[in-house]
Amino acid sequence: MDEQLTNALIAAGQADKNAEKYLEDLSQQNYGELMRALAQEIGNESKGFVSRQMACLYIKNTLAAQSSAVQKEKHERWKSLPAPLRAECKQNIMAAMRSSSNPDLPHFVAVAAAEIGVVELPYREWDDLVGNLMQNVTAAEAHEKIKIASLECLGYICDRIVDVEELIGTIPELDSTIVDQMLTTIVDAVQPGRPDDLRYSALQALKNSLLFVRKNMDNKQERDFIMSAICEACKHQQPRIRVLAFQCVDTVAEYYYEVLQDYMTNIYQLTTEVIQNDSSEDSKSSAIEVWNTLSEMESALIEEERDAAEMGAHLSRPPCPRYVQAAMEHLVPLLTKLLTLQNEDDEDDTQNLQDTSATCIELISQTVEAQIVPFVMPYVTNNISSENWRERDAAIVAFMAILDGPSTADVGQYVDQSIQVMLQSFQDNNVVVRGSAVHCVRKICAHHLSGLSADRLNSILNAVDQKLTDRPSIAAPACSAIYEICQGLKQVDPPPTNILSAGLVQLITHLMSVTDRPDSSEHNIRVVAMSAACAVIQASAMDINKVFADLLPAIVQRLEAALAQQVVSNDDKEFKAQLIGQLSALIQTLYQRMDKADVLPQTDRVMTCLLQALNVRNAADEVFMAISAVVSNLEEDFAKYAESFVPALLQGLGSLELTNLCLICTGGVVDLCGGLGSLIQPFADSIMEAMFNIIRDVSVHRDVKPAVISCFGDMAMAIGAAYQPYMQLTMMLLMQASQQQAPADNEDMIAFINKLRCAVLEAYSGILVGLAEGGAIDGFFPNLPNVLTFLSQLATDSTKDETVLAKSVTLLGDIGHEMGARPEVKQQLTQTYVAQLIREALSSPNETIRTDSQWAAQVVENAVKS
Repeated sequence: MDEQLTNALIAAGQADKNAEKYLEDLSQQNYGELMRALAQEIGNESKGFVSRQMACLYIKNTLAAQSSAVQKEKHERWKSLPAPLRAECKQNIMAAMRSSSNPDLPHFVAVAAAEIGVVELPYREWDDLVGNLMQNVTAAEAHEKIKIASLECLGYICDRIVDVEELIGTIPELDSTIVDQMLTTIVDAVQPGRPDDLRYSALQALKNSLLFVRKNMDNKQERDFIMSAICEACKHQQPRIRVLAFQCVDTVAEYYYEVLQDYMTNIYQLTTEVIQNDSSEDSKSSAIEVWNTLSEMESALIEEERDAAEMGAHLSRPPCPRYVQAAMEHLVPLLTKLLTLQNEDDEDDTQNLQDTSATCIELISQTVEAQIVPFVMPYVTNNISSENWRERDAAIVAFMAILDGPSTADVGQYVDQSIQVMLQSFQDNNVVVRGSAVHCVRKICAHHLSGLSADRLNSILNAVDQKLTDRPSIAAPACSAIYEICQGLKQVDPPPTNILSAGLVQLITHLMSVTDRPDSSEHNIRVVAMSAACAVIQASAMDINKVFADLLPAIVQRLEAALAQQVVSNDDKEFKAQLIGQLSALIQTLYQRMDKADVLPQTDRVMTCLLQALNVRNAADEVFMAISAVVSNLEEDFAKYAESFVPALLQGLGSLELTNLCLICTGGVVDLCGGLGSLIQPFADSIMEAMFNIIRDVSVHRDVKPAVISCFGDMAMAIGAAYQPYMQLTMMLLMQASQQQAPADNEDMIAFINKLRCAVLEAYSGILVGLAEGGAIDGFFPNLPNVLTFLSQLATDSTKDETVLAKSVTLLGDIGHEMGARPEVKQQLTQTYVAQLIREALSSPNETIRTDSQWAAQVVENAVKS
């Protein structure tokens, strides 16, 4: 195998398919022997660099994966190998790392060693790995490349352990002795006096290790040592080291914010010095990023404090120290000075210092809100009319950056005054200024529409409409501005008229023209124009309904033309799919807005197109949602299309690897149940089987299952007594789902379990009411004990959220309403947990929950008294 393996590795490095297949076949036939051979290849000094490099990468690839299931499988396969074989592999790999015959090889050996370390270290295996790496770094005689590779290996281990934990869930913590060794080695190499390359690698490793050294960071002496090393590196003469050092500060700010107090003076001085005087843009950006993170952290803390104050709750932590607010007076002027460092070409989307500074001002604005206004508005006023285009643009960008923080009451006067200036800037002789002005107006419409008069809105609409024919970088935000205006105008019940009515036909015509531009793929303008057109339809008033009757055939004609387009290249295929998806979204919006009588004449054409469009790859999501809108509009009149549509729906439900499509198709089942009612019964067997398969499948994304479980209730509501054949399996699945629990310290899992509980409660209510309306309530009664047990458990569960509480009380009301006359049910409704759930709901701070629970409380009371 030796020579053949060497040749295969060299060929695989050149993407030779036969060589790759040969290696894969070896892996399948005898994984252990292949690992031994690869490790021998790495450790064999007589072999060339390429085959040894490829052997390292192949070992890494056999152990690393992008999905949870594959990652678990790969790790288990390695751990199943005999311990002596694994030890031999590791010995060869570590010997190669210490080899200085080829100074480029240790870097790749570090990658392979780290991947094995990620598998074994959490389980107290390969205990001497970190010690050997530590020895490599500290040995005076070791080649610098070996020292660097050893530090890289430590950094890769830290980074990959975090990745693996995110993929497969909790893994055992590393032994504290191992962590201490790693940290000591890394921080020692960061110290002044170490070679720059070594120091850089150590900083990268330190950045990766900061995610799981909580115990060390909780110890002030150790924390001071770590922070001292990082802060010293922030002053290094090399920009790349300064950048990495500030990235470490950024990570500390995110993960250890609560211990920053002792270091904030130093952090402030270091960051502001770099922002003001450093010649490196990368250094400035990394220093600014520290304040971005601090702003985000403090925004979250302040919001938490507000929520607690509103609920009368007490927080166990100290109040937010508000470092950003304290630094703002001196920090913001430094940031505004950088706003003139923009790209000259508006088509150049390379990140620049203006972008970075504007983002930081925006985040500070969101944190301190109205307090930022006095520190930004003088800059805006002084520069908005400057003869220098850079200063005019910087003023617009500065104003735009604070629009997402203060309330309309706090900046309303400035917003109103700015409109005329911004609309004049639409005609600026500099394209960068014109683009920023349009972006600014878009943001005003997104955050402060309520502060604008109808005249102002009309002026904006007319101005952005004219910009739809401008270059893509300006037309795109113009479309977005129209979208934001319409989002603000949209009401649940359309008004008799609004400001869109007079120019609506022209506006939609112009937006559709944008999608026909030859440059419509640039700056995503085709997508944003279609989104804006949908928003215009959604926000329109009653007085233009007749316009839609003419618009729908035009959209269908466009869809027919899109379906007929010939595809030659992958770009053609992508363009066609995107266009079909966007036109389907427009049809969806029209069917949601129009009356049935107005859409019926076109629906045969519409459904012919949409059913054909389901065969277009990458357009299915939008097409299914459009068909759902047709179902909701037509209701029972959709029955004529059901036989053609349901097979496609079943195929979508079976696409378990496509989570979003599966969720959309589940929503399609809900719409069919609501629209067709009992007419869905001929398709119930196949639909229920598809949904049962989803629940049984362990590989399906967890978010799909709650949606499917809830859908059981919709099907029962639709077919009534005909649901009885599915009861046994349904109730077994619901009972299993209701028993799922989340660890008390896992917020993400608690949120999911609450979502699952809501789905179970909805299903129980739907099935109960469906069977009752179908005269088959006796079919539910044998399952009532399990349902009541679930409700009693929820009554005392402190992790349930308000939605679970609301649906629990609704289910109690349904039980009382449909079965309360039965003595055994009446007796259960007198139990303590029933009163506890209702009392908790009646005292909820959520008005909707309180109102809904009053009905349930009355129903239960009546049932008990009857």
